[in-house]
Amino acid sequence: MKVIHKRSLSYSRPLPLSSITIFLLFCYFSSSAEVLAARILDYQDHLNPRFSKEIREETRFIIIHSTESSLPSALRTLSRGKVRYGRYISRGGHAHYLVAKDGRIYRILDPKYWANHAGVSMWNGLQDISDYSIGIELEGYHNVPFEPEQYRSLGWLLDVLKKRYRIKDRNVLEHFRIAFSQPNHYHKDRLRGRKSDPGIDNFERLKAGLKDEYPEDPDVIAGRVIGPPMLLRAGGHPSIQAEDEEEEAAEPGAANIISATQTAWKIAGSQYRGATTVYKFPDGTSLRGDQIEDWSNIPAGTQVKLRVIEEKEKKVVTTDHAEVVLPEITSSLSPRKIANVLFNSSFTFYVYPDGSLHAGNTISDWPNVPLGTKVLIAYRQIPRPQTKIGIGEDLEDIYLDPRTIYLFPNRTLKAGDQIENFTKIPPGTRVFAKME
Repeated sequence: MKVIHKRSLSYSRPLPLSSITIFLLFCYFSSSAEVLAARILDYQDHLNPRFSKEIREETRFIIIHSTESSLPSALRTLSRGKVRYGRYISRGGHAHYLVAKDGRIYRILDPKYWANHAGVSMWNGLQDISDYSIGIELEGYHNVPFEPEQYRSLGWLLDVLKKRYRIKDRNVLEHFRIAFSQPNHYHKDRLRGRKSDPGIDNFERLKAGLKDEYPEDPDVIAGRVIGPPMLLRAGGHPSIQAEDEEEEAAEPGAANIISATQTAWKIAGSQYRGATTVYKFPDGTSLRGDQIEDWSNIPAGTQVKLRVIEEKEKKVVTTDHAEVVLPEITSSLSPRKIANVLFNSSFTFYVYPDGSLHAGNTISDWPNVPLGTKVLIAYRQIPRPQTKIGIGEDLEDIYLDPRTIYLFPNRTLKAGDQIENFTKIPPGTRVFAKME
């Protein structure tokens, strides 16, 4: 009988525990990465054909935005462009990626191309940050926490892009850090605070895997822009009254400014003396057309604003819901005070407390219009959207327009850019499009 000594047996050397752990973690994260990669939906086919693809020469930053709208509206705007008064004023390509609430990643544009996402921006002396960055949008609002699935997908996407373009954590910047307002009618300096997304008290860098950030604003310290040098939590940069330079740049010559050849009549036509035409003078004061007595002394440089309604609808977004709040009739706010000259128009609608709807031209007993009645000013009613696609890809732009109002049977009001699923709009919902 042959005796086998234990020493003669050959054993495989056991892997150290740390090696096993690393191996298991590698398998786990590899599979997670594959799952996340599989959830990238290529949305580039929906890009506006007028968008010109140009390869970005340099990539230094990644900019994080929030859509400030629902997913359907965001996809439409980011890919096709911004709409104003029924026509496109930009050519789309406003982001490279969008991360939805459920963690799905939409590729709007290949990251090698330039995207028009940062607008009027500066960081460390470098302007027009779109020329040097990748833009990522998070579905949601700057004042509502993002979902864990979004942070998980965003963290994975950032890891991929940071490695590919050799970008440090601190150069992943939020939109509010880089945006500034050019000097305009309201202020003479460049000011930080033009944008608030994705929320200075809302977006959590650590949840996105970002462990480093700039503690100070280099442009404020250098005097290139005005604002707080430190990043202010619990409030952020002070909000400023600023015009939207991005939209103005997209529509050159749109401003209605009085000059030697541009008179009030040429700009406003028969409404030049109307209560809904507002004149903003170079000294900052404003008057309505019906308040001006001497038309011979209107100074050059006066800005003319048309169809201005003093009381108007407002969007409200909370952690629970997004809705539109309309002006309401009160003991001190009459229909005439709210809607001005349009109070009895067929394009002004009154939603009574009992849910009934009345056009202004059908009401005769004005003193008895009940308190609490909501007022829609300068709208026309359109058919309820019919689609089998939740994000409404086959719908006309007007149904996703932020100025379109949906009045649900329970009297809830939502804007077109607040609708999350167009297939779930209940029967009996009434839809109103803003008059141009």
